[in-house]
Amino acid sequence: MHLSSAEETIQRLIFSLSELEQLGQTLISGHSNFKVSSKTYLRITLGTLQVRRGAILCYHETDNYLSIAASTPEIDDTQLDIEPDEVGCLLESSSVELDTPPEDLQNFINRNSKLLIDNSMHRLWVPLKIHDEFLGILCLGEFLGRAKLEEWEQELLTILAHQISIAIAYSRNEERIQSEKFRLFMLAESAPQICQLLQPEDAAEQVVHQAVALLDSNVGALMLIQANQPNLELHYAFPPDILVSDDTEHDPEKKFIISMEDGDESDPKTSQQMLVNVVKEGRTGQCPAKMDSLFGGRTLMAGPIQGRDGDVLGVLAVGDKEERGGRIAEYTFEDETLLDSFAKQAGVAIENAHLHQEALEARQLQAEMEEARKIQENLIPETLPEIPGYEVAGHYEPRGPVGGDYFDCIELPAGGWGLAIADVSGKGMQAALLMATLRAGLISELSSATISEGSELDDMKNELIDMAMTLNSLLYVSGTEEKYATFFYSHLCPETDTLTSLNGGHNPPLIVKNSGDIVWLGDEVGGLPLGMFPNDMVPLIAKYEAEQTKLESGDLVIFYTDGVTETVNIDDEFYDDERLEQVAKSCSEIDASQICERVYRSVMDFQGNADQFDDLTLLVLRKQ
Repeated sequence: MHLSSAEETIQRLIFSLSELEQLGQTLISGHSNFKVSSKTYLRITLGTLQVRRGAILCYHETDNYLSIAASTPEIDDTQLDIEPDEVGCLLESSSVELDTPPEDLQNFINRNSKLLIDNSMHRLWVPLKIHDEFLGILCLGEFLGRAKLEEWEQELLTILAHQISIAIAYSRNEERIQSEKFRLFMLAESAPQICQLLQPEDAAEQVVHQAVALLDSNVGALMLIQANQPNLELHYAFPPDILVSDDTEHDPEKKFIISMEDGDESDPKTSQQMLVNVVKEGRTGQCPAKMDSLFGGRTLMAGPIQGRDGDVLGVLAVGDKEERGGRIAEYTFEDETLLDSFAKQAGVAIENAHLHQEALEARQLQAEMEEARKIQENLIPETLPEIPGYEVAGHYEPRGPVGGDYFDCIELPAGGWGLAIADVSGKGMQAALLMATLRAGLISELSSATISEGSELDDMKNELIDMAMTLNSLLYVSGTEEKYATFFYSHLCPETDTLTSLNGGHNPPLIVKNSGDIVWLGDEVGGLPLGMFPNDMVPLIAKYEAEQTKLESGDLVIFYTDGVTETVNIDDEFYDDERLEQVAKSCSEIDASQICERVYRSVMDFQGNADQFDDLTLLVLRKQ
């Protein structure tokens, strides 16, 4: 028993609707996508409407072309370019009769006529769209047993096209969601990975590689702001051998730098200006396809790298976003958001790596300073020799691990004793090294000295002046323009109780006479600090001189550095010479070591909670 034509049509419709429902549920459940189900949608449409040939074309908005999702008979995947005005025409049409197409579509049909005619799809097109979003075209070819569709078939075609449009839109949204989920997963995975890298070079390399992978890019680069310079410096580029600009090949041995002071911020026509604007504005920016090709990219997007305190450290750039098929696409708003998020993580990773490197360097420096401190302790005498008829003591308090002060009491081969005190300008390792140089030069000079107890006064003075000139030359060639040493030296003859002294720009020692009177030793004579000028200039400025002083029983001589008199308290007051005089007058009844302790305690009590200003050094000589 044969069914009537109407019954056959109804059964066909029921079957088609049932298939559409099942297909829709499959899409919603996530077990399929439009690329997989497009053939089924086409088969249902062609079977329901009794159409022999057809195709579903999907629109790719980024690059303005149509691709074949499904066709009967099957057609090799091909690309049909379409212009924006042609898309607009299709959006305004409910269907297009290919025998009488709109004028705005004639060029598109002519460009693709061979494909359409050879495959008998030159009959009826139904634009696939949802609201104002164009999704593609449902193409129908030859109708079975009739020249055109009946009215009810036209209505059914509209319903089927709408179902296909929904399926395309839903599938694309699902792809976007899954893609964003995957990218967010990669973002979450990348954070701990890059933050574990403790070498700045490794962190820079991995940050660029992760950004390139995360944003489907072909090129990437990391540029950081130079310390104390308004410049961006390239730290890593991918691929490593790319052209950083049209005429500059990236040489890892040379720095590629962009000045942030040049250019017009309001007119970012170049990639370099865009990077500068990203730093200054603190937000992600893009450069569209253009002539310049910074880092080898035709398109470029960059985000600011920020530290924990919010300061911009540099920029992270990616270029040439690649879609399936190798096409270069423009970056989207979602891409900007993703890069911005990743750049924040990159900032933490880079800052961690630099802090770790600084910590290692600080630890290494601390170890070196500790070694220097131990060496310097050996250069500063722990105990001083006994001088017949005299007491001598010293105290040394460096401001940091190592200092630039020096004192000594040296027994001389030709008889007598040499008392020296010096203060090298500056602090730290350089000052300590110059102090060691001064000490070595002094000991060398004193070991060959010929002055003795019976030497004439003029001979003694001349030998001290020659020694000062030798030390001046030594320090001048050993230091820098900013490095020099104030120096005071006294030659003590216990047999005659005389001090022959020379002052090289140092604080004059204080003598407290047994009568209580105060005398400043070497105050009237002097000379330049050692190492400040070459020897041929010294006589023209302030030549070295020497003087002789007679000591009596009970006399007290206090040699000191400016760390004593220039100590500052919390009220910004100086300890100064007057306080030193007062405490020195109170020391007539105590020995040399106790005098050192009393002066030191007086200075420390005055300093209170203020920071130590400088190295503090004392050398005390007391005639019994």
